[in-house]
Amino acid sequence: MAKTNFKIEGVKELSDLFAQLPKTLNNDKMFNKFFRENSKPLIKEARANLVKEKADKTGRLKRSIGYFTTRRSRKFLGGFVGPKVKGAFKSKSKSGYYGAWIEYGDEVMFGGRGPMKRAKKYFEPAYQSTKKIIEKNTVQDAEKVIARTVKSYAKRTEKYGIFGR
Repeated sequence: MAKTNFKIEGVKELSDLFAQLPKTLNNDKMFNKFFRENSKPLIKEARANLVKEKADKTGRLKRSIGYFTTRRSRKFLGGFVGPKVKGAFKSKSKSGYYGAWIEYGDEVMFGGRGPMKRAKKYFEPAYQSTKKIIEKNTVQDAEKVIARTVKSYAKRTEKYGIFGR
């Protein structure tokens, strides 16, 4: 199965930006809020590609594409963007478990089931078309998330005092 890895430029600057926050705000939830915000263009483009390719007749796969974390990814302050198959999307009637079959199609054999239908790429083109946008918006999205969090932190401190932190 083909994997696409990418490295975010400016991770050190982001870490420095997040490190300036008070300890109560600087946690993995902040990074997940940032990555969730930063991955919105990719999710939107992948969903649009599914419609354009006519690859998702039921619309389940389109609804299941999003940002999610796993126990393993939380250890590294990150997450994944793709079809969800757990949580609210656990049942086969809701999940996008077949997303890889559509993406890779006849390039690989799934479970020894023989040849699949032709691949209808939806995620790789979405990534290629949005990666420059995502890199460009990195600092802006981080500032937006930090501003929103600091605002709620200040509001909570004002209402409950220092014990509300």
